[in-house]
Amino acid sequence: MFPSFFSLFIFLLSSISIPALASHRHIISIPSTVLRPASFAWDPAAQHFVVGYSSGPIISSISDAGVAETIVSDELISSVSSIFVDNRRRRLLVAIRNPNTLTAYDLRSPRPHRRIFSSSLAASPGGIGLDPATGFVFVTGSDTGVIWRVDLEGIVTDFSRSAIYGDEGLVGVAHVRKGFLLVVQEKTGRVFKVDEENGAAKEVIGRNGTPALEAQGVAMMADGTAVIAGGRGVRMLQSRDGWAEAAITGEVKVGEVKKFKAVTVRDGKRAYVLVTPEKEEEGDNLRSRIEEVEWEEEGDLLWLMVLVGFGLAYFLYWRFQMRQLVSNMNKKRA
Repeated sequence: MFPSFFSLFIFLLSSISIPALASHRHIISIPSTVLRPASFAWDPAAQHFVVGYSSGPIISSISDAGVAETIVSDELISSVSSIFVDNRRRRLLVAIRNPNTLTAYDLRSPRPHRRIFSSSLAASPGGIGLDPATGFVFVTGSDTGVIWRVDLEGIVTDFSRSAIYGDEGLVGVAHVRKGFLLVVQEKTGRVFKVDEENGAAKEVIGRNGTPALEAQGVAMMADGTAVIAGGRGVRMLQSRDGWAEAAITGEVKVGEVKKFKAVTVRDGKRAYVLVTPEKEEEGDNLRSRIEEVEWEEEGDLLWLMVLVGFGLAYFLYWRFQMRQLVSNMNKKRA
């Protein structure tokens, strides 16, 4: 009986998904010739990542094999703060600092892709979100609490200004299919739910900690989970009440010499982060990478602890029974 149970126990244990122990995580090393990546996005039609930089007039594609190719070359680009692919309209949306603009490029045009429009912004941009149905683009102000909305013609309007944002700027923004935006604030770690129609904002209450501390970006998975990355942490955030409250349900940390710079979602279910050296002079061995996130989820660890406890209890019971059996056999022999 014990061997049969032990085999079953081992099978159940091996069936638990424990991301931290997996060996198939996808890691792409960005070529050393590519300097200071600042943001990235997944292009589902072209099946590659698109990367923008803190300096330089180009935007590159990065393949799964780590091959970089220039897809945009534009003197207007000085420093990219955020990048986004509008796959339905095949537009590449780029938030640029100095000058502060939202610029769109036609991904259907030959490389280097042509510029569709470039719209001036009143302050330095942070993140980009998109309503795929309307094509409206939402851009946060990184130095001030404002969200701009940009229509298909490139016309910019103030969409959301709220006292709830305080004196701090906004960074990442993601569109949620239920008709609102999730916006994160780096310095305070706060998350806001912003109505897509009128721009009214409410703070999302964190149930088990500060949800967006050091956040640089936010992206949504197909199941409604938000992935927030920045500094030395990337978090999985979930809500059961329409984002009045939310809880951190998974978290991954990075080493002291690296930091998470941006986050994107591939195929709706696989989160990737841009990992860069904390200091630019750290050297080639710490060059930037694109890494798939492997979650250390509380549910998996809980099941592991339950199974290990159950297995230990059964083993002690079996040991006790064997000891009793040996004792009884010795008595009969005596």
